[in-house]
Amino acid sequence: MSAKILIVDDTDIIRALIKEILDSSDYDISEASNGQEAIEILAKNDIDLVITDIFMPEMSGIELAIKIKSNYPHIKILGITAGGNQVTSDEALNMFSDHFESILSKPIDQEELLDNVKYLLNID
Repeated sequence: MSAKILIVDDTDIIRALIKEILDSSDYDISEASNGQEAIEILAKNDIDLVITDIFMPEMSGIELAIKIKSNYPHIKILGITAGGNQVTSDEALNMFSDHFESILSKPIDQEELLDNVKYLLNID
């Protein structure tokens, strides 16, 4: 059975890029363009891993992560941040380690993403 991953990002291109990278590994992938959509998908599906943008309008990835940890504590969460002037991935992980198991910086590095997903899903 393949792992079920939910990608949450308000930018279509980012979601498509992450999906394309993960498609090569035969995961069952769902997508949401915002936190509210993600909550609706989580309520109807058994998801193993959520990959979410941290800084999104309406509901941030942090707010989403808090809701996931509260309602679905078994789900692993990988945060993604644009970094830049806002915050680096290491700084974000230090600030938000209660909510995310790992945080990556954009632009997404394919190998780093795949390694993190395998690690979080406990796949050799």
